[in-house]
Amino acid sequence: MTAATAPAAQFELPSDEAASFQKPAWLTDEVVRRTVMPVAVLAITLGFVFKQYLSPFPWTVALLVLWLTVGARAFGIPLPGKGFASFVIGTATAAVFALGWSAGALVSAVGIVVGDMVVRRLPARNAISNASHVAAAAAIGGWIYTLLGGGLGTAAFAPWNVWRLALLCALVPVIQNTTFYLQLRLSPAIAWVDVKLSMRWEATVTILATLLGLGALRLHYSALTPSQYVTFALIICGLTMMSHWLVRQGATGESLQLVHRLGSLITARAEIMQALLDIQVLTRTLVPWQQMGLASYDRQRHEFVVLAETDPTKPPGTRFSASTGMAGFAVERGVATTDTDLPRDVREEWGDIGSEIIIPLRQGEQLVGLWSIRHRLTRMYRQHDASLLDYLAPQLALSMQLDSLVRPVLSASERTAIQVESITATTQELAASTAESAQSAAKVHASVRVLADTLAAGAEDARVVLASADTAHGEGAETRDSGQRMVQTARGVRDATNDAITKLTAAAAIVQEGSEEVARLHAVSGVVQRFGHTIATIADQTGLLALNAAVEAARAGVHGRGFAVVAQEVRKLADKSTEEADGMERAVRDIRATLDRAVALMGRTRSEVLSVAQASGTWSRDLDKIVDAAEAVAAVGGRIAAAAKETANRSAAMANSLVAAREDAERAAMETDSVAAASEEQATSLAALNDAATDLSKMAQDLSAAVAAVRDGGE
Repeated sequence: MTAATAPAAQFELPSDEAASFQKPAWLTDEVVRRTVMPVAVLAITLGFVFKQYLSPFPWTVALLVLWLTVGARAFGIPLPGKGFASFVIGTATAAVFALGWSAGALVSAVGIVVGDMVVRRLPARNAISNASHVAAAAAIGGWIYTLLGGGLGTAAFAPWNVWRLALLCALVPVIQNTTFYLQLRLSPAIAWVDVKLSMRWEATVTILATLLGLGALRLHYSALTPSQYVTFALIICGLTMMSHWLVRQGATGESLQLVHRLGSLITARAEIMQALLDIQVLTRTLVPWQQMGLASYDRQRHEFVVLAETDPTKPPGTRFSASTGMAGFAVERGVATTDTDLPRDVREEWGDIGSEIIIPLRQGEQLVGLWSIRHRLTRMYRQHDASLLDYLAPQLALSMQLDSLVRPVLSASERTAIQVESITATTQELAASTAESAQSAAKVHASVRVLADTLAAGAEDARVVLASADTAHGEGAETRDSGQRMVQTARGVRDATNDAITKLTAAAAIVQEGSEEVARLHAVSGVVQRFGHTIATIADQTGLLALNAAVEAARAGVHGRGFAVVAQEVRKLADKSTEEADGMERAVRDIRATLDRAVALMGRTRSEVLSVAQASGTWSRDLDKIVDAAEAVAAVGGRIAAAAKETANRSAAMANSLVAAREDAERAAMETDSVAAASEEQATSLAALNDAATDLSKMAQDLSAAVAAVRDGGE
């Protein structure tokens, strides 16, 4: 049986009073939900009643925005707690510019509902709630934009509309995130949210999503050739995917720093019961939970034994099967499992009693325990939450295993110290007895026999300590190897991030090349404009010549009539050429203006890409810190292994000393059968035995110090 031998405990739920804020009793997350949804519906309805949309209605643009909104729900970044940064803000803002605030809010809401239910597989209630936040923000922000005289369609990109465009791009995410995170903060089901971290990544995703959404909308309005259109569309898609990947890696890295903090706490304390309260508090910074439990694994009976549990209905010592239900499913998978991962038959057996994450705790290939996080609400946990907690499983498993090894060693050391004190007292008593008459020899013989039995028990305890120390040495070596594997994994992630930075820099170069191509098109359009001007000049001269020819034909009278007809046709042709040349010049001016805006947009895109690449460089340096932390874990494992080896050596020496002392006691017992004349020789033996007891006392103190070094080796 490998279950931890630490005494089971009923630990208390951490208090949330310090983290709570003063609020009216009536203000709840449900109040926010039921307020935002009617506001969104009412705003959209009033917008359609008062025709606050683009007319004639651009169905092609509406379908494009709807498709982009559905796709954007796949490009979300989960944040610690229940935060979620989504690229849908960019499509919602673009929808207002393209369709008007009422139609834009409606199309965004429909796209979010479809995307959440189809792409993210969320329940209809959650999908509608998410859509109402974005729709309300788009409707309110768009209404303010319209009151300020903001343009729609191509007019939205006009120079006179720049400040209104920027205002709407800021209003929509501010309103949406305010209502969304207020609902999260008021919900009892939501974990603590890191405000600075969430604001930083929400702002980053909002800027990228808005630029990409406006870029896609501007591309739709541009008069480009099909090949140019496809090229720019592919560039925008590539930038979208690259930006999402980099931001997701950065946010995941910051989440891993929280995990590393909790892992360091667990590693620093060999006795798991000392760290339980801190584990509860820090775990709540990662995921929401209402009940938490730890159980050790009984290999002989293939059952789990509850060590600590917040649920009073599951007292310590309660046993449950390791092969059935959700626990059995998680053990079979070998990774952190949520209730949403269960097959239908297991789900029916488990029952619909809320949400749960079960993390099997393994030391190497050996199952040592189980960690359970639970909540009364259904579908609370994401796979991202389970993955974060799974990073803690090796440290928690090691802590449980060390707890099960160190505690018997401490107990045996205490018993040995007590036995050594008994030996010392007995030898002193026997030394005094040797001065008495031969009648006391029988009593001395019995006392020495008891002493021999005590020494035998001490030798057995020393062998137990030796076995426990050997096991601790093996576990420490496993910890060192696990830390080295963590170093390799973190280095792999760092190399992948550096590769992504290289690719993003290459993407910026591609954008620069595209900008240069557009500049060359701008120069060619200038040549075309000059060519049109030349044609207009020639047409004007031809018109004057035709006029002169008509005058000369009139002077010629009858003989000039035929020439007059020809002159009149030439003049008509000249007038037509002038009109066409003027039309060509206007078209070329429009093309040049469009190309100027395209150059500016691509310049801004290149700047944003380089900014994200710089941020990724910062994340790469953070990964170096994670590598250093993993190396520290490996070093701790090495120290634990060395301390355990030293404990084993000292335990072996103690066992040898106890065996020698027992032999001395047996010889003393034999000598008590002699007459009083042998008392002096017996006194000499007892003096040697007393010296051995003194040595044993010192060894017991050394053993206690070695065990303390094993227990506190991670601090």
